[in-house]
Amino acid sequence: MMEEALHPREDLYTGIHKALRALLCDTLVRAGAMDVEDGEETAVVLAAVRNLIDLTRHHLHHENQHVHPLLEARVAGATASLMREHIEHEEAFERLEAAVRAVEQAAGAARAAAALALYRELALYAAEDFRHMHEEETRTNALLWERCTDAELKAAHHAIVSGIAPDLMARYVRWLVPSMTPAERAALLAGAQASVPPQVFAGMLQMVRPLIGEAGWAKLGRALALPRAA
Repeated sequence: MMEEALHPREDLYTGIHKALRALLCDTLVRAGAMDVEDGEETAVVLAAVRNLIDLTRHHLHHENQHVHPLLEARVAGATASLMREHIEHEEAFERLEAAVRAVEQAAGAARAAAALALYRELALYAAEDFRHMHEEETRTNALLWERCTDAELKAAHHAIVSGIAPDLMARYVRWLVPSMTPAERAALLAGAQASVPPQVFAGMLQMVRPLIGEAGWAKLGRALALPRAA
């Protein structure tokens, strides 16, 4: 136990799941409060729902492509239930997309009813996704740590991150960084600091700063020994 505390295993789930939970909660609240009589606000909220669907679809693809095969090679059938649930999530995304279009195409009282239907569909998806992510973070992670080496887990993480386009990564980081603890945030950005060109890292810091508040920024600055004027 002491050794694990000093050298924690690579966790392929918790960080990104924090980001997706934050995104999902924010989008659900915005959908519930949406003023369908305000066309500009409605368009912004519906775009947020589509953004949620897109980011989560990419996340499922990353797990299907890089995490499930790693575990299946050690424990045949270990991810069967997760794969079924991923298919169910894809079906839920199709229902959500249809619900978004229904709001766009409706008017008056019908638009208000369509917006409520969208909110309820999103709430149902959130409930199932929260349960699903808990299963991955506990049962699936335990199997990965039991059957896979640190090198294999790190290789899977690298394959996922290196395959994400910069614009998509920026959309993930928007939710990832503020949902992390200060220690998790510092570890993430320390890794970036050591691996990307200085100008790229400076751009990352510029994006991150307004997301974490002044107290969070001060803690990050101490952890990374950033210049006070940064």
